[in-house]
Amino acid sequence: MYSKVLFINIIIAAIFAAIIMLFPGCKNDISVVKSLTIKEKSPVEKGTNMHLYYSQNASVKNELFFEEINSYTIPESYKEYPKGVKIITYNENNEKEMSLTANYAIDYQDRKFMEAKYNVVITNFQKGDIVETEHLIWDVNKKMIYSQTQTKQIKPDGSVYIGTGFESNESFTKYSVFNPVIVQYAEDE
Repeated sequence: MYSKVLFINIIIAAIFAAIIMLFPGCKNDISVVKSLTIKEKSPVEKGTNMHLYYSQNASVKNELFFEEINSYTIPESYKEYPKGVKIITYNENNEKEMSLTANYAIDYQDRKFMEAKYNVVITNFQKGDIVETEHLIWDVNKKMIYSQTQTKQIKPDGSVYIGTGFESNESFTKYSVFNPVIVQYAEDE
């Protein structure tokens, strides 16, 4: 009888030892725990192929075209346009004032500024000027648009200037290109 109990105890100890060997000590890796508890950033709203009008006092102020929009609220409210955006602004006479196109844009609503990147083109419909850059900021609070990257300005007469950035009012009617160097003068053609 004693040998049966001893035999059963040995078998239980062997099974317990095998289990311990198969599962070496457990530890909590903080990065693994965080990855399991933090949800992946995902939009609260999505939209595709949209054309929107923004008006004020029954007058169109902005027209917005985009292929895709993703709205987020964490860590702050912003709208992302991963496939680009086109914005057209209108003056008080409902005439097109300027357009801005970019291959990517992000609009931080709480901070009231938009960042546009990659193949950014601004056209002034009144003057016929075009400014091209790779990155710009549209600061709504300061009512200005600016860039600190290389900027190309094309005048209606065909003259081309390259600068180190630019600064403009929000309607793109008054602006300056920093350190402009003429690359092509219209009469040289």
